[in-house]
Amino acid sequence: MPYPTTLCSDDLKRMKASVSPPVQSDREAKRLAIKLKSVQRTSTWPNTLEAMRLKKDRWKKDKEEHLEELRKKVDEEEMRLQCEAQSKQIEHANWLLYEQTDRMKTLRSKQLLADVVHHRTLQLEEKKMLKDQDDLTNDFYDQQMLSKAIKDEEEEQRLRKKRLEDNARLAANQKQQLEEYKQRYINELREEKLDGERMKEQAEQDFLNEIEKERQRKLRQKQASEDTLLANERLLAYREMQKQKERLEDAKREEEERKKQLRDAKRMNLQRQKKEDTQARKQRMIDLATKNLVKLEQKNDERLLNQCTEVRVKEDKLLKERADRRAAEKTAIACSRRQQLEWKQSEKEREAQDALECVIQWEQFGRRIELQSKQEEQDQRQENLRRAIAQKQQADARRKIQLDERAAELENDRKARCVLEHEQDRFKSVAQQALNEARERGITNVFPIEKALVEKRIDLLHASGFRV
Repeated sequence: MPYPTTLCSDDLKRMKASVSPPVQSDREAKRLAIKLKSVQRTSTWPNTLEAMRLKKDRWKKDKEEHLEELRKKVDEEEMRLQCEAQSKQIEHANWLLYEQTDRMKTLRSKQLLADVVHHRTLQLEEKKMLKDQDDLTNDFYDQQMLSKAIKDEEEEQRLRKKRLEDNARLAANQKQQLEEYKQRYINELREEKLDGERMKEQAEQDFLNEIEKERQRKLRQKQASEDTLLANERLLAYREMQKQKERLEDAKREEEERKKQLRDAKRMNLQRQKKEDTQARKQRMIDLATKNLVKLEQKNDERLLNQCTEVRVKEDKLLKERADRRAAEKTAIACSRRQQLEWKQSEKEREAQDALECVIQWEQFGRRIELQSKQEEQDQRQENLRRAIAQKQQADARRKIQLDERAAELENDRKARCVLEHEQDRFKSVAQQALNEARERGITNVFPIEKALVEKRIDLLHASGFRV
């Protein structure tokens, strides 16, 4: 329980005074009135700090507003320019798309055909004009060639006359040269005769020199034959001396062979003696080893006899232990057999009890399954009913969608007809403009453009030029 608080009247007044607004005195009221008058008077002065501050603030505000207006104008101008550029781009894109249509392609091809025909006409006219110029040029050239041929013929007559004069002078010169050649030939024959006589004398002298050389050669051959006979005799003597040396060497070789056979016989005797000594030493070693083996066999027989005795004792002991173990195993087997029979009997009783419980459980399970099947049939019937209702709703919705699609198709067909009519009007205007431009350019054959203007709409396949 809270404790009560007791306040006196002074404390209460003091507390109220602390939270209430202060009481305005006369002096304070007078001061406030004077201040109000001063503010009202100075509010119209332009050179006070407050007025200058307000003026500066107003100037900044006006400047910001002016700049904002300018920015708005710039933004509006930029927006206008962007809209114009966008509209131009859209118009250009639409124009490009319209230019890609089959009718416009046909119109442009007709325009191209008209231009080609017009240019062909101009080319034919130009060709005719060039042909006339060529004819004039050829005529002028023929006249020049004729005058040149006349001049050439006159020049040729003059040259022929000059050539005859030159031939006459040349014949006189040749006759003079022939006389000079004849005289020179006679002189050459005389010189050749003198040369023949000198050559005859030289040949006779050479023949005599050749005979002398042959005689000298025969003398040298005879001397060489005599030298050869002497050398053959010396060679026979040298060969006889070589044969004598060979006979001496054969005798020496036979003596050395005999000495070698004696040395081989001595070596064989020495080897046979060494072999006999080695065989005797081996026989002594074999006898010693035989004695040692006999002693070793005797020791082995004694050891085997002792081992046989020990083995026999061990076997007797093992047989006794085996008989004892077999008796114990028979006892254990009989006990185990009895326990197994008891366990089988208990298992048979337990299986009978389990079979009875299983029958009871299966009966309960069958009743539960029957109840579940009935419940499932009822649920299936309800599910089929719900499914039929849902299918009916879906069929109604599908029918409504088909009606809406049919209405949309009709609307699309109407819009398509409107678009086709608009395109037809647009094409006519474009074709008429192209026709007017062609006529203004001076093209006389504008039949392809007129035909494109009045012909029916033709749709082309994308990958070929076949009509649809």
